Amino acid sequence: MDEKLKSHFLSLYCMIVADGDVAISELDEMYRIAMDNYGFSREEIDRAILTGGSAFYIPDSDEEKVKYLYDLALIASADGVDVSEILLLKKYALKFGFPEENIENLVSVLLEFAKQKISIDKILKEIQ
Repeated sequence: MDEKLKSHFLSLYCMIVADGDVAISELDEMYRIAMDNYGFSREEIDRAILTGGSAFYIPDSDEEKVKYLYDLALIASADGVDVSEILLLKKYALKFGFPEENIENLVSVLLEFAKQKISIDKILKEIQ
């Protein structure tokens, strides 16, 4: 696994622990994202998380930034969204360079889409 994706999965794990409750539904969602969207096995994800040691990576394109934020929103909504998860999602959006005045709306929209399990392709078309 390259360092960019390792960083992303470490971020997903941070979202899982953000509310202080590691819910099975959140872990299942992380593994589903890994397998369905990136082609990784559970073992590869476990290894990436356990070895840590990755620098924080900011995606290059706006599309990739939205995809990464949406993955985080899916994790947050897996067991009901907690305020700490919303704050973490906003923090990532800021780090990814989205304008501060757009963060509230972006996070709300992504969490609503995640709750509805809307496909990332449909989201990207709607945002553009």
